[in-house]
Amino acid sequence: MMWKPMLPTLVEDIPKGEDWVYEVKYDGFRCGLEWNEDAVKLWSRNGTDLTPQFPEIVEWCEEHAEEAKPYLPLFLDGELVVLETRLRANFSMIQKRGRTKSNEGVDKLSHHRPATLVIFDGLQLKGKNIENQLLHKRREQLEQFFKEMEWELTDPSQRIHLVDQYVREDQAWKDVFLHQGEGLVAKNQRSKITNGKRTTKWQKVKNWRTVTGFLTTWNMENDYYDVSIYRGDDIILLGKLKHGFDDEQKATLRKFVKENGGKVDANTWEIPPSVCVEVNCLEAKDRELREPVFQQFRFDLEPKDCTYEAVREGLGQLPNSIEISKPDKYLFPDFNKRDFVLYLREVAPLLLPRLKNKRLTMIRFPDGIDEHSFYQKHLPDYAPEFIQTVPGEDDEEDIVCQDLQTLLWFGNHAAIEYHVPFQRIDSNLPDEMVFDLDPPTLKQFPLAVLAAQLIKEMCEHQGFRVNVKTSGKTGLQLHIPLEEDMTFDDTREFMEAVAKVLVEKYPESFTIERLKKNRGNKLYLDYIQHAPGKTIIAPYSPRATKEGTVATPLFWDELNESLDPRDFTMDIIPKRLKEKGCPFFNA
Repeated sequence: MMWKPMLPTLVEDIPKGEDWVYEVKYDGFRCGLEWNEDAVKLWSRNGTDLTPQFPEIVEWCEEHAEEAKPYLPLFLDGELVVLETRLRANFSMIQKRGRTKSNEGVDKLSHHRPATLVIFDGLQLKGKNIENQLLHKRREQLEQFFKEMEWELTDPSQRIHLVDQYVREDQAWKDVFLHQGEGLVAKNQRSKITNGKRTTKWQKVKNWRTVTGFLTTWNMENDYYDVSIYRGDDIILLGKLKHGFDDEQKATLRKFVKENGGKVDANTWEIPPSVCVEVNCLEAKDRELREPVFQQFRFDLEPKDCTYEAVREGLGQLPNSIEISKPDKYLFPDFNKRDFVLYLREVAPLLLPRLKNKRLTMIRFPDGIDEHSFYQKHLPDYAPEFIQTVPGEDDEEDIVCQDLQTLLWFGNHAAIEYHVPFQRIDSNLPDEMVFDLDPPTLKQFPLAVLAAQLIKEMCEHQGFRVNVKTSGKTGLQLHIPLEEDMTFDDTREFMEAVAKVLVEKYPESFTIERLKKNRGNKLYLDYIQHAPGKTIIAPYSPRATKEGTVATPLFWDELNESLDPRDFTMDIIPKRLKEKGCPFFNA
């Protein structure tokens, strides 16, 4: 099928009104899914056959071919992405997939870092062309197709799912900003598909990161400027910049360069550090700016103000209400407050869902992990109004962490550990069971690995799904989402039975003895802690350790005797998420 997709128009301000709906713009490859009884094909926007590069999408379709028969042939429009969070995609990873040609390489990547096809429109269903139907009618038919296939509409753990659609622009933008997604697409609900056309019926806005630097060279031939920053006393390249200048700004710059700069060769001029600029971009790494656009001259800045640290904060997209105080103050031996707050910002899309609608208990270390600390669960009187609370005991207000600015405000106040109960604020029932596997020391950590594998097998036999994470210290924790209502008595009875089976089968390795002095070198199976009012460290929360470790979700194939929880630190987790994704995606 020859397919030329309809394209959105880039705008600065998103349109508003009842006629518009809003979708996340994912950072990936535009892709058409052509599916008939004979084959599944994936097409790029330029007509390239992408099918060989993404066998996991094809396999997903083939597994559901029987249910799909009434809807075939069909053609769906979407974006091929490799997800880091529900709304943030890793563009360099999907590029890598596109470039991989060997069957062995494709097979490895499709299993270890599978792609997802996010569907946002349909051109054909049941063999009928639906391009001329209005957008909201096409969406209704897509949703009906997914329901009849018994697929979740917007579940990111599926290889194919529908894009979330919002009726409120502010909520859509809030989610995109939290996840640091690429941007937003506004679509007129009465729009029809016009293939191969760029239309104002679809409008896109980029979620720009804003960074500052100073100009250091100009290439007369291609009109690119080098933008540089200070890292310590060294000047390093941030990236190249060309677009966004108006004619007057271009002329002014050229005149300045020729009067103040020095010619290096026939085409290149060197510029003395003096012209500071603000640049919008999607990414800045490896001395490259992705989609850089000049925003404005920063006459209020000196080149010495354009630093690597300032760029990190710009890329971090901190809310306007948050300013890191004493950013160079060390909270850990190797991590200062800037490092810590920017870590929280990076993992917020994954950490916040674990904190939301739960009473929060934090451990704060105002002067770093080696100094005085205290627990905090009640609202301090100096807290800003945006922090939400629920009634607690003794007329106190208990903190709930409902949004990004709340998390980062407490992070800026050196709240290092985030502990949550097993039930939400609107329920007396637990929403998960958590086995806490606590060896006496790291030397016995292999016992935690063994216990986790045994408990997983027992729980899965009973129909539960089991997720594993490090505790951030010496143990492992198993999180078991509860799909059906169970009381705390029910969960305690189940967990106690599991623990006693393990102790009976492996008495030399495991114990349910509460007194530490009586445990010896055995691993303690703690089921008593799973009770109302008790708490567990949240996934992706840092721990107050000298290494700056994190309570880290793991893939089950990572569990072996060489696993060391000290390897999962605040500087490692963001890289890990980009490379591997989150094991708790479907948790």
